[in-house]
Amino acid sequence: MTYDVVVIGCGSAALSAAVNAAEGGARVAVLERAPREERGGNSRYTEAWMRMKSEDEVSDDFIYMFLGDRGHGAVDPNVLKDVSNAYENWAKNTKAWAFNDPELVAALADNAPATMHWLKTHGVQFTFHSPMLLQGGDLRMGPSGGGLAIVESLATSAERLGVEMMYETTGRSLLQTDAGDIRGVRAWSKARGNFAIETRNVVVACGGYEGNIEMMIRYCGANAHLTRPVSPGGVYNKGEGIEMMLAVGAAAAGQYDMFHGEPVDPRSPRHEALIGALNYGILINVGGKRFVDEGANRYEYIYDELSWSVMRQKLGRAHFVFDSRLFDIPNIRTRIKTDHEPIRASSVADFAVKIGVPEAALSSTLAEYNAACPSDGVRDTTKLDGLATRGLTVPKSNWAQPIDVSDLWAYPVMCANTLTCGGVKVTGDAEVLNRDGEPIPGLYAAGETVGLYYNLYIGATSVLRGLVFGRQAARKICAGLGR
Repeated sequence: MTYDVVVIGCGSAALSAAVNAAEGGARVAVLERAPREERGGNSRYTEAWMRMKSEDEVSDDFIYMFLGDRGHGAVDPNVLKDVSNAYENWAKNTKAWAFNDPELVAALADNAPATMHWLKTHGVQFTFHSPMLLQGGDLRMGPSGGGLAIVESLATSAERLGVEMMYETTGRSLLQTDAGDIRGVRAWSKARGNFAIETRNVVVACGGYEGNIEMMIRYCGANAHLTRPVSPGGVYNKGEGIEMMLAVGAAAAGQYDMFHGEPVDPRSPRHEALIGALNYGILINVGGKRFVDEGANRYEYIYDELSWSVMRQKLGRAHFVFDSRLFDIPNIRTRIKTDHEPIRASSVADFAVKIGVPEAALSSTLAEYNAACPSDGVRDTTKLDGLATRGLTVPKSNWAQPIDVSDLWAYPVMCANTLTCGGVKVTGDAEVLNRDGEPIPGLYAAGETVGLYYNLYIGATSVLRGLVFGRQAARKICAGLGR
């Protein structure tokens, strides 16, 4: 059978594209590597907070976050000069450059409210919540029931609209005409083996490469094998979508050696077994030493860096060490989501055995840290309080408080990979650009396959960008079909 559009993936971005296209009268097929009961990739497991003040307005910092330091790597001055002109007058190299251009960011911001209202027509309701950032933070909007509610609501709508859902089926490569237009997808399933699907339009929305250890090591370097996907959905993300687009000349975008990391308890099988209180204790590696400034900034600004720092340690492991006063901090238990109890000891010697580090090194580390903590001042966990260590090679810049060595507690910590940041460059209509700055006819991308993050992930935007650009792709395709 020939389809008007084939969507590769079944998360929020893919389902947004599939349902919008079907609503526009297109014949749609969805290819999903996972079985039906596990459909949805990372979207199935995320809380799916949106960086929006309301259903009608993105956050005040939205544009700045995407066009500031997190919106690019090194940028040629000629590129910046081009951006001041109308988009149609930009040089081809500028259009293909790996940065977040104003046209792309404007499309995301401008279309976010309409996308939220569209979600409501499919039964998704929204709630508002202050993120569990103990130093405070703006309200965030998210779906009641999290990403699972989005996946199941849109998948149900897709089925009702006649979208053909091909589960346990993987998109492997793109088929093109001699002129370079999309003419189909090469796919694989256990039941059918390799087979081809004819279509003039493909939306690649099948996640990043967090579930592909070879790509993780290739792009993220040493010790990348010591991280793991934060959710079971991430295991299905093998990176083929990105690779198949690069293979047909797509322009790369996003920071390929970066991923959004979170500190989790390696003992726990629970998805996102977060240990989100690292500011208020110290991190000890397997050698019994501190290795990072745990108080460099508010948690939401440094937890990626703290997670990456843990990954870079021997064995990719550390212990978050504190005393029982940690639990005096209001709401602190909301930041600790592991289903395992902390390790406890009443002496350094016993503690060293329990967490598996050299006793002498641990004893020295704790003594040096405690001696370097200020003797006066009151720790204020709601802000950067300036309580800093003095004289340590690895400082702690805020919330430095001695740890009671007769009341030692610890959680083991590893780095979990929430999403990878390398992808392809797209237009505001989600058209994939080639390396000469021209759209590849019939090829679209949405979600994690789009390169949008540089230097640091922008919180509460991943699901939102997937939904918006999935919808943009469908609208562009249906306009081309005359539907």
